[in-house]
This record gives sequence, C-alpha cells and structure tokens, in this order.
Amino acid sequence: MDANDAEKHVEVEGINYYTLLEPPTSKSPEAAAAAPCVLLIHVLMSNLHMWDATVQALHGAGYATLRYDHVGHHNTPPAHNEDANYHLDDLTRHAHQLVKARTGQMHVQAVIGCSIGGVMALRYAMMFPQDVDRVISIAAPGIASPERTKTVWTERIRQFEEDRRTGGDGLCRATVERWFPGGRAQDDGVRAEALTHVQTCSLQGYKLLADAIRGYDYTDEVGAVGKVRCLIVAGDEDGAIDPEHLREVAGKIERAEFELMEMAGHLPPMQRPDRFNGMMLQSLRG
Repeated sequence: MDANDAEKHVEVEGINYYTLLEPPTSKSPEAAAAAPCVLLIHVLMSNLHMWDATVQALHGAGYATLRYDHVGHHNTPPAHNEDANYHLDDLTRHAHQLVKARTGQMHVQAVIGCSIGGVMALRYAMMFPQDVDRVISIAAPGIASPERTKTVWTERIRQFEEDRRTGGDGLCRATVERWFPGGRAQDDGVRAEALTHVQTCSLQGYKLLADAIRGYDYTDEVGAVGKVRCLIVAGDEDGAIDPEHLREVAGKIERAEFELMEMAGHLPPMQRPDRFNGMMLQSLRG
C-alpha cells in the first residue's frame, strides 16, 4: 500500500468515485500492505472527512482504512447520466467493488457506516457475509425506509432547489442543527466543521441518495446479518431516528450488540470521537 497513491478515482456503473486508501501509522511498508482494512461509509450530505478522527484512531491501532465520497458529494462528481437512479443495493454493491478496486481483494476487516452508511453496513453483511468480519452500523434510519420520512425528503429536496436558485444555505444549516442538537457551546466547533462538509454536496447527489433511502426494505432479511459480528450504535439525542427501534433491530440479529451513546446526536463519530473510538476499537478487537 503506497501512501503516495492514497487518492484515486474509481469508475463504477456511471459514477466516478473518489476514494482514499490509507495505511496504518508506524508500520513498515510490508506490514502496512498486510494490515487489515476497514471500509467507512459516510452520511448523506457530508463527505469522507466526517471520519477524520475515526481514521486517526484506526491507523494508530494498526488498521488500514478505505473511505470514499458518495455520488455527487465532495470529490465524487454527479453521475454521468443526470437521470440515473440507484437502489440502496446498487450503492452497497458499489462499495464492495471499490474494495476490490483499491485493495486488490474482496475482504475487509470491518464496514463502518453512519445514517445511510449505517444501513449500507448492515446490507453489506447480508449481501457479502464472506467478505467482512464485522459491521458497525451508526444511526441507521432502520431496517426499512421509515414511512413517516418519505415526504420529509421531498420537502428537503425542494429546500435544496430553492437554496440553489437563491444562493442560500438554509438546508445546509438546518441539516447541521439536526445532526448536533442541544445548542451546547462545546459542539460549536464540530457544527462549524460539519457545515463545511455539507456545503460540498451537489443537488443531484442529494436527490440520488434521498431516493435510495426512500426505497429499501430489508425486514425479511435482517436475520442474515447474524453471519457477521454486528454493533449497532445510536445517539440518545438523535432526532432523526428512534434509538429504541435500533435496539429492537439489534435484537433480531444473532450476536448483535447495541450501544446508546449519551449526549450524542446523528453523527457520534464526529460529535463524541473519543467515546466512539474507544467503543469502536473494543468492538473490532472483540
């Protein structure tokens, strides 16, 4: 694994994904090449930099990391076909193909995802159980598209379109406030950082992922996640999801564990990095 070749675009089914593959710290080139790899999948409207603190902890613990920007987010341009539509299964399959393209093998030590990435981590375990040892699913909307939120996404897309017409940033600021509720001064820095992330999201990328979130249902397949060790994480202040529902989802998965993080909203890895990283490393080593 050559640190000088960390960044690379990878073409998958009409999307030119920006990827970042990085070795662990304090390793010889030979040891770095053999290091177990963790795949990270970010939340809708953010980008791969939401994982910066997570990656630092993983590298220090001896793991390599692969992360990427979703379609139309940050350094991944919109899909070549502006009318393209992708199911969540397609996006999960793309993540699997990125692993092969960047690491030269199909297997990863773990898949860690947040929000839509949290659903994709669970789906990854269902679709490719032989290619992953563990998944950590954070703040997933649920095992099926929440009916109550389907019209919400339509309203948010309209807001995004209005912002694009007027040059406003109403949706960006509202999104960050939803992610980090409570108004605590200690979270001002992470809110400011997250705002720079959401401002890199394109309207097409937002629409594509919003449509994917509105169109999945894995209720009858959730038990298959049990072939892979699973940790499900929720923030106790997350207004976007119901933590108790995620506790119930964990109860349907053999060997799955559930953790509720206090004073955390929708992005615990950013908001409470020390606590999340400790929990993550303990899970990976368990």
